[in-house]
Amino acid sequence: MANILISSLGTGDRQKGYKFAKYEYEGEVKETKVVAKALTEFLNIDKLYLVGTNGSYWDNCYANFGGADESYELDLYEQISNKSLTLESLDTLCQTVDDFTRAEGTKCFLIEYGKNDEELWYNFEQYLDILEHIEDDDVLYIDITHSFRSLALMSFLMVQFGQVIKNKHFKVGGIYYGMFEYSYDNEGITPIVDLKVFYDLLEWIKAIDAFKNYGRSDLIEKLLLEDDQIHKITTDTFKGFDANIAFANMNSLKKFIGKAKQSFSILEKSKSPIVKLLSKDIIDFVKRLDHKAMSRFQLELSVWYYENKNYALAFLGLSEALVSKECENLGYKAEDQNSRSEAKKKLYYRRLESKEAKVSHAISKIRNTIAHQLDKEIDIHKEVANMQEYLDIAKKFII
Repeated sequence: MANILISSLGTGDRQKGYKFAKYEYEGEVKETKVVAKALTEFLNIDKLYLVGTNGSYWDNCYANFGGADESYELDLYEQISNKSLTLESLDTLCQTVDDFTRAEGTKCFLIEYGKNDEELWYNFEQYLDILEHIEDDDVLYIDITHSFRSLALMSFLMVQFGQVIKNKHFKVGGIYYGMFEYSYDNEGITPIVDLKVFYDLLEWIKAIDAFKNYGRSDLIEKLLLEDDQIHKITTDTFKGFDANIAFANMNSLKKFIGKAKQSFSILEKSKSPIVKLLSKDIIDFVKRLDHKAMSRFQLELSVWYYENKNYALAFLGLSEALVSKECENLGYKAEDQNSRSEAKKKLYYRRLESKEAKVSHAISKIRNTIAHQLDKEIDIHKEVANMQEYLDIAKKFII
């Protein structure tokens, strides 16, 4: 595991270079021209990945990390001025940073200015190259103080690409910005602010979307575990939910609703602004499925499956909902298997005289064909198109 900082270098007045600044982070102040150096010390960085154009302040960076070879610094200055800088020219800079961190692994990445799509794609490819050097369990810190604003967006995209597409398991430790413009009103002190809250918000949005639209609770469970202010009962509530909803385990899902309601107050009282902001979506989802009668619960679950195009489970849920309602109307226990078998028979006998029984019979055939992989001719596109009509008839019967 390594602490890795990705920092971009800017450009400006070649004669003046970067100005000295007093960077403050968590009550500690360090004076330097390059914020990457301050962050390297503040965060105990093992590997520094520097990103810049062939016109960036590479020479300033070399000097501020303790480089003492004036001829090398002058050579860098001339290459930068002539826009002739190469990656090989930055090897000595990388070694200097390694000496400063007392570790190995510093790397430099040359990018374009990003004036058009071609250059933007080239730059993103460099960020994908950076991604190849990040291992599982590494902690990634991102500095967006200098260089182009597009690089801040690329950093976010690189993280998402790595975690979602490449399935890399690294952690984002912080996203930092040195507010030099605020130093004039802050006694010359430049605060380094952590913008990771926006990354956290994005992660929560993804988790809520996965929960509401796909029944996946693993992302919520992971985020709740990272929040020290959330009670363990809240985290435990979501364990196994996604497996139960994937297999339409309706009895377990109904128990989940009961447990989840107990966690509402904990979520609503959370001191985390993100949890408070998004907990309503979790609560609304749970309340949607919160019905005492098994038939109502199964009907709502079937509608949810249908909305999310999980048609096989939508047919399954609706079939069970109709049987449950027949049990309830007859005074049978909807959870009892013998009672359900008897209710199915009665629905079958009524298939010619009532719409709900006719729907139950039609869906039962589809359900059996899907569940048992029977080689029967069913126009599945037609049946999916009919599903809304089936649901409307079932609603009139159940509600």
